[in-house]
Amino acid sequence: MPHTSPPLSNKLTWRNRIGYGSGDYALNLFWQGAGFYLFFYYTDVLGLPTVTAGMIFAIGGIWDALSDPIMGYIAERTKSRWGIYRPYLIFGAIPLALSFILLFTPPAIDGETLRVIYILIVLLVFRTCYTVVSIPYSALSARLTHDSKERTRISGIRMYCGFLGGLSVIGLSALLQETFTDRVAFTTLACLCAFLSVGALYYCFRNTREEILGDHNSRPASSIRQIISSLLKNKPFLLLFAAIMMVTVANTALGKLLLFYFEYDLQDRLAGNTAILIMTGAPLITIPLWSAIALRHGKRRTWIYGCLFAGGGFTLLYFDRSKSISFALMEFGVITTGLSAFAVLLWSMLPDTIDYGEYQTGVRNESTVVGILSSAQKASLAGTAFMLGVALDHIGYRAGQPQSTDTLDGLNSLISLVPLFALIASLVIISFYGLSGKILGELRQNRMLPAVPPGNL
Repeated sequence: MPHTSPPLSNKLTWRNRIGYGSGDYALNLFWQGAGFYLFFYYTDVLGLPTVTAGMIFAIGGIWDALSDPIMGYIAERTKSRWGIYRPYLIFGAIPLALSFILLFTPPAIDGETLRVIYILIVLLVFRTCYTVVSIPYSALSARLTHDSKERTRISGIRMYCGFLGGLSVIGLSALLQETFTDRVAFTTLACLCAFLSVGALYYCFRNTREEILGDHNSRPASSIRQIISSLLKNKPFLLLFAAIMMVTVANTALGKLLLFYFEYDLQDRLAGNTAILIMTGAPLITIPLWSAIALRHGKRRTWIYGCLFAGGGFTLLYFDRSKSISFALMEFGVITTGLSAFAVLLWSMLPDTIDYGEYQTGVRNESTVVGILSSAQKASLAGTAFMLGVALDHIGYRAGQPQSTDTLDGLNSLISLVPLFALIASLVIISFYGLSGKILGELRQNRMLPAVPPGNL
């Protein structure tokens, strides 16, 4: 008989919800800052070749693929008077902030090889610090509530706060780039983000709580073999895993190439910053809408709607040869509207799959599951970044120089078709996902698996 435990309290206060969301505000100061600017910083500020920059990202992805599951495994075995996951929010905040500052501080090192090694080491330190905070933070959501709809609400609030963090990065970056050189602007940006993040993580620590899951905290922790075996039997998790990998490819291609597209194809870097501002600010409007759609129509349908909406935007971008800044900004707005759906859905659906796996196999390992998913996402991000570096070199891209017509055509294909095909794959995969709030309710009520029609799971 699968392990049983009393359900978590379903009701969260607004203080709990906003407190949890503030953690994602802090993490997105780092995630969006590195996501939008680090590749460009490596190539056009530090002067690294695109292939070298891509290789550094790829190594970082391999590092994450190892460290994220390990961190999840460690976090689940943590015992403290503050709980299992919350201590990492407060004790990891300052190391993470300092490592981010180093990430955007130009190294005063002679010798190209030593310089590249130093840049790589700093990136690995930053990624490790980020993992130490982000994995326990994400796992914490599974201990806030068991109610599927409440998870959609807190996921929406979390993502709303996350995009506020991204908006803060973009706004500060635009202001600093207009005032200082790139070298000074990015370092100053990192310092300001580090300061804001420490306060936000402390607020998250103070205003969240962890529920005790019956005897889950006292029974022996599951072995790696048990965890892997349970995940391989968890069809909803496997489908969600594959679908979000495709979305990650789309997001990575868009984020890494956006500045290149505006700088060289449309020849307007300030418009690129405006596009980033739109991509970061628009979800503040669209996330509540996607949350409402998911509550009304279900999470799977909403995922499909997001794929169709974003895919339509990428299609428009591919066929648009007008070189119009206005049209481009509109297209990026459409794309962002669609992609913002996944920000809500992933962290609403993942705890559901964790619950399903526990009721099916008796194994519950929130942070290990989050670590595995996170490592795969980051590995996908790094692998995509590496391939983009190779692709940019293949199409003849040369940093800081006018690009040929063939290079610009290749750049347009990379930023539009790669994400489009990835989203089509994600749509097909998620169409087989059938886990719903109703099914989870039956699982919790009966403490055993109900008979689920094959078409549903």
